[in-house]
Amino acid sequence: MAAVADRSVAKEIVGHLRELRQRLSDEIRTYPTPIPRCDAQFNHLYEQLGRLARDLDAIEGTRSERAAVEAFLATEPYTDDPSERDFRARVAATLR
Repeated sequence: MAAVADRSVAKEIVGHLRELRQRLSDEIRTYPTPIPRCDAQFNHLYEQLGRLARDLDAIEGTRSERAAVEAFLATEPYTDDPSERDFRARVAATLR
């Protein structure tokens, strides 16, 4: 039964990360131009998107659903959005 729960949570994590990736991509795409090279906010968004993409690839490539859940929880949050904190707390609670 735990494997089924892990699988469900792992799928939910992948969906969550894909949604975040889309939101960050949209925010970058609609960022006001021209964008100076020293724009810290834009650079931060771009770095977050890159990190998220790498983490998503790693999580999707993990054979074990439990390992995918643990890998997600080991990452730093990608946004300051309270919904991400809530999601991470809910995922962490599934491991208890």
